[in-house]
Amino acid sequence: MDNSEQNYKDKVWEFLDNIEPCINYTISNICIPENRNKFIACIKSYMDTKKPFQGHITFNHDYTIIYKTNEIEIRPDILPDNPISQKTKSINIKYRNI
Repeated sequence: MDNSEQNYKDKVWEFLDNIEPCINYTISNICIPENRNKFIACIKSYMDTKKPFQGHITFNHDYTIIYKTNEIEIRPDILPDNPISQKTKSINIKYRNI
């Protein structure tokens, strides 16, 4: 990736980091038609590096609109000590009651 491509990717990622969640953004209003495929590729690479709790980006069915979900606050103070064993216990109890 040359310097201009990296600069474009950085610009798109900065835009994605700063968009408001829960708003539909029309791609044709954001990038010029010549850059549409490159813009979508940058969004896809952004999606691959972010975790859903950080505010997930999604496309509509024809890649004309993007949408960002809200970030989820992770609160370690309310998580159980061992979430896997807690989940397993509740699953076992659930199936025993069938």
